[in-house]
Amino acid sequence: MASSKQGTVNVNARTRSMGRSSTEILKASYPANPVGVETPLVDDGTISSDLATNFSELCLDGTISDDGHTFGEFNLDFADAPAYDAVETGGGGLPASAWVPNPVSPGPGSQNPADVGDPPEGFGEEPSDTWGTGVGSQLSPAESSAQQSTTKLGDYGLGSSPYSN
Repeated sequence: MASSKQGTVNVNARTRSMGRSSTEILKASYPANPVGVETPLVDDGTISSDLATNFSELCLDGTISDDGHTFGEFNLDFADAPAYDAVETGGGGLPASAWVPNPVSPGPGSQNPADVGDPPEGFGEEPSDTWGTGVGSQLSPAESSAQQSTTKLGDYGLGSSPYSN
């Protein structure tokens, strides 16, 4: 079976006609979109410096801001990831622990999470281990995020991680 080149980042330019979009109208409608940036992302079958640099800047490093539209700012390094021991737990809509939700009902006639009482003593305080290899549920999101944020494009290979044990 013959393979064909698929348009990924640099799509084939189109002009508007019935059932087709217009590349120029789309670029004008979404000026912040990385497609069509001054330094084009080159796909010649290798990881070019332009592709690697742009991907790192746009997808891996720093903070993305939607200018207050919905989510505000999002740190791509997950710098605000919680440590397990820093997760606030208890009643009033809080989880039972860092690993499980609070199973307590708000009580008759209420659907308000603020009415939920404290979880049963000791409920969910011991994490279950995950299947497979690696640290699984035992590694805090704060610790794993700090480790993962140091990786660069090309650090990972199929079936391996620089941080697996």
